[in-house]
Amino acid sequence: MKAINKPLDMHYLTIVDLIKARDHFHVHLINKENVIATALGKYRIRNTDIDKNQNYKPSYHKNKSERTLSNSKVLDISWPCILVFVEKWITDDKIRKIDDVTQIIPNQVYMPDGKIIPICVVSASKKLLTDTSVNTSGLIFPKNLIGGGFPLIVNVQGEERIASIGCLVSDGNKIYAVTNKHVCGEEGTVIYSKLKGRLMRIGISSKKQIGKIKFEETYCDWKCSNILINADIGLIEIDDINFWKTEVFGIGKIGEMVDINSSNISLDFIGKKVFAYGAVSKFVSGEIAALFYRYKTIAGTEYVSDFLIGPTDGNEMKLHHGDSGTLWLLDYEKIESINGDEKNLKKIKEKLPIAIHWGQHKLLDDSKKYSQDFGLATALSNVCKILDVDVIRDWNLDQDYTWGKTGHFKIAARSCELVSDDLLSELLMLNQKNIGYTDDDLSDPDMVVKARSGDFVPLADVADLVWRDKRPVDASNHFADMDERNDTILNGKNLLELCENENFIDVDKWNDYYEKFEAIDEKKDKNKRGALPFRVWHMYNEMVKFLKQGDIEKFICAGGTMSHYVGDASQPLHISYLHHGRPGYGEEKVHETYETKMVDKFMSELFEGVNANNSKVKKSDLISGGGKEAAKFIIKLMRDTHKILPPIDIINAFNSSRDSRIDYEQMWNILKDKTIENLANGSLKMAIIWQSAWVEGKGENIPKNKIVEVDKQVLMDLYNDYEFVKSFKLSDSRFKNVLNSNV
Repeated sequence: MKAINKPLDMHYLTIVDLIKARDHFHVHLINKENVIATALGKYRIRNTDIDKNQNYKPSYHKNKSERTLSNSKVLDISWPCILVFVEKWITDDKIRKIDDVTQIIPNQVYMPDGKIIPICVVSASKKLLTDTSVNTSGLIFPKNLIGGGFPLIVNVQGEERIASIGCLVSDGNKIYAVTNKHVCGEEGTVIYSKLKGRLMRIGISSKKQIGKIKFEETYCDWKCSNILINADIGLIEIDDINFWKTEVFGIGKIGEMVDINSSNISLDFIGKKVFAYGAVSKFVSGEIAALFYRYKTIAGTEYVSDFLIGPTDGNEMKLHHGDSGTLWLLDYEKIESINGDEKNLKKIKEKLPIAIHWGQHKLLDDSKKYSQDFGLATALSNVCKILDVDVIRDWNLDQDYTWGKTGHFKIAARSCELVSDDLLSELLMLNQKNIGYTDDDLSDPDMVVKARSGDFVPLADVADLVWRDKRPVDASNHFADMDERNDTILNGKNLLELCENENFIDVDKWNDYYEKFEAIDEKKDKNKRGALPFRVWHMYNEMVKFLKQGDIEKFICAGGTMSHYVGDASQPLHISYLHHGRPGYGEEKVHETYETKMVDKFMSELFEGVNANNSKVKKSDLISGGGKEAAKFIIKLMRDTHKILPPIDIINAFNSSRDSRIDYEQMWNILKDKTIENLANGSLKMAIIWQSAWVEGKGENIPKNKIVEVDKQVLMDLYNDYEFVKSFKLSDSRFKNVLNSNV
């Protein structure tokens, strides 16, 4: 029986098909003498086969002209393929005369599952020698604030090297600038720039670096043997954050990072317009030409770059040494309604961070006289996942371990309404707007203070909006991974279980517990040991002390700022090792999606639900016995928070509500009741802490004339004082001394 071959539609092929095909045939392809590299992409149409209306009009000459990256482009009709880059172009008539037929590159490869994978051959001779010099006279250094796009200077073996700053990231404890590992050098290397024309140390290279990583460790759903991704990422541990800003020079404020992982990366990225601002090349624009560009093979190991970035429509794109570390951004346009009117729409352009530039290849054009630059870049979301950092787009936007303003301000303001002591109630209601925001104010975005504005910050979010910047050491006080366990550590018990024995609520015991985890997991960092209950312990003691001294201003400031940490304890993801989803599952966005975006979208329903619970503090609710009892009380709140809404339930709701976008309404419908219950419970628990400290500090002895609204400037002066309710890491030996000194 004769098979009848019908024309094949190759558009059904996926990136997974291409990955499997190239991995299956990589030895076959790369061992051909003429092949210099391969990549995954879409079939490139010669410009001569495109009419003036950008339609595909193929010619059928036997000896087609040489296809290069400069004289071809991807059209809407382009189909998925493996790109094979060759040193020289061989026409059809010469191919027939090749003695060794094994050197011929096929038009397609056949997979065991019957799929046919097209091959697109591209002529791309490499320019072997490139200019590594940098014209420093043309560099633009910052006048006052440093950010992405500015040059950095490193001295290596007596030579001054120039590179670029990409963007800022944070691990919740420190803020770092992103550049390349080959720029940063070894941990502790001093990094410089120039400020107002003077050489200035800006930081040191961090131990947080990525060199080459196994393909399947980054894209965990795909198994590819003997492939390493060259990430080449190094972080600079910043000396003084006050000299930095998050905007990229020459570009401005950046949008949300493009989240790329094995579940969502696709060939739709091919042809997407990107741009960057490098320290040497200045503004550069181009497009994503290919994915997973294999640029060399050594001893059977393949080396890959996440992205190959090339010029748009054959235009020139110049890159230089010194651009290493530059941030590439995706040119993204979305349509939004104006004031909720779906018939009145507007286009909004955003600049979305997508990759970090680490190198370039200079490929000769078809004349072999001129070279064209192509960028090699690493997906930024992979960097954030591996190094456990988040991109900072503006101060306290996308920060790690934060409820978002709504939850914090609501719990704090509501707690003022739930105390039952008349004198304390009068004091707190007079200061309610110093501590949080009313529902009406929270519903108006213009009423809520912005980070780093210099304006007064209601006390409930000082820990995020002020101390994240001024006291980076405070970051580890906002959380504790209470549900993490390991069978080899303390009989597999987690902190929630261990702390049922109050003797385990001890700084030394917690540090020892964390050390055991760090010994078996090199990703664990002793500077990120969650210390939330001990922060409450410390601040409760301070509240009692200030009351006994008759200092109402400090009592209000200490209690108001402490309400932030009680809010954190009321949020399931703050007190779980699943705070950014399950590692490797692409769930990193669950934190901000649930706590900030979902909560803000359904603010009115949230407030209505929380306000419906009118239970006030009863005398039987009160705690006594100092800060340790407060820590014990807050751990009980954490246990209740987990029981009411387990973190995995939030993750499951997040996963079931996302496709190409998040369905916030579906997620809210799943989590609404339990989210309200946790918020209401946190409000009552904070009210109990206020009233317990009031009783323990003999608040009834406070003269009536001191029951007043505290001046905002007095409160600002207090929370801007580094020594006021001073912050400590759990590993700091002084922390335990402070806790015990106030008993």
